[in-house]
Amino acid sequence: MTIIHRIDDVIARHAVGTFDEATPLVHAGIESLSILRIISEAVPDPATEIDLARLVDVHTIGDLRGWLREMASRSAGAPEAAEARDGVR
Repeated sequence: MTIIHRIDDVIARHAVGTFDEATPLVHAGIESLSILRIISEAVPDPATEIDLARLVDVHTIGDLRGWLREMASRSAGAPEAAEARDGVR
């Protein structure tokens, strides 16, 4: 299972009803505790740093997916993620 599929699967297990990229988290039944559970399941590496400053910009399912993908990429050691952490562009 790819990272993207794992993230989508975890979100689907915690969300309620139907949703799409533009659905606000609260309308999908995802609250702060759910977000923590989603993070721990979607990005299981305990060394992964959670960028709380970025979390304040997460309002929709699409925002959440993007944020989790960024964390998963950093956790997996993807070259583009390492460059972003080091300030190299």
